[in-house]
Amino acid sequence: MTLSSETSRADSPGSAAVVLPKLNRARAPIIPIRPIGPEHREQLLRHFLALGTEDRYLRFGYAASDERIRAYVDSIRFGVDEIFGVFNRKLDLLAVAHIAIEPGRTDRAEFGVSVLPRGRGLGIGTRLFERAAVDARNRGLRVLYMQCLSSNGAMLKIARRAGMKVRNEGGETEAYLELPDDTYQSHFDALLENQTGQIDYWMKAFMRQWRCFWLFGRCPDPT
Repeated sequence: MTLSSETSRADSPGSAAVVLPKLNRARAPIIPIRPIGPEHREQLLRHFLALGTEDRYLRFGYAASDERIRAYVDSIRFGVDEIFGVFNRKLDLLAVAHIAIEPGRTDRAEFGVSVLPRGRGLGIGTRLFERAAVDARNRGLRVLYMQCLSSNGAMLKIARRAGMKVRNEGGETEAYLELPDDTYQSHFDALLENQTGQIDYWMKAFMRQWRCFWLFGRCPDPT
């Protein structure tokens, strides 16, 4: 289940452009995306707890309580699933994408995404989907799919732009994207994006530390 935003970039042959042909129509602003590990579990929890009631309903398909969100964050299988995030300059997670591998399956994964209100309208949701598609492709998966409420216009917009096959069933929608084989170019693109996201995070962490020490003489751990 999911919630998000839109837009994307043109890519070189053999990269995400092959996976997401309809996302090539406009060039998006640069959005550094960073893989998220277990060391960021507290930041993930703060991100999901910051979602309002309606946003939680769109993301999870039900009005998730704080306790259910904590259980969800605790259940994330780092090392099996993949988590990507977009951080602001204060190192708050503006957006989170979860690529969840189905238990017992090695050919398909589910995409889920959430974007905080102050991060919407910037193309972050679509960029996270593009990044997720490249990761799934490089891991040998054949299908990336998402399930959402039929009222979730943002997710449906991402699905349409990605050229996904969409099926509506009552109040729910399923969308599927068939992935091509990975290439050297797709692995290089993923490596470059990961390094860009990591450098962006380090720079924001350095600037945050500098501001805190200059103003207060110390700075708390962002995690």
